Amino acid sequence: MAVKASNFKNWCTENISPQSWTRISLKCLTQVRENGLTLKEMEDVDPDFDIPPALVESLHEALQELYDMQVEDSLLIRY
Repeated sequence: MAVKASNFKNWCTENISPQSWTRISLKCLTQVRENGLTLKEMEDVDPDFDIPPALVESLHEALQELYDMQVEDSLLIRY
């Protein structure tokens, strides 16, 4: 299932804090860059941008490490 970057960011903002997406993106900066993205692009996400599967996995790992939280991809559809 494709995960929209804007949905993941909105979920983090609503369920953790407005800064959480930035922290998670910074934790995954190497993987973000490997996928041809910049931190600025992660901050100003295109609502239609599908996160590459390997990056989704890294974002989930960062969410777990930083906030001891998990979210199912299916829950990100509504955000």
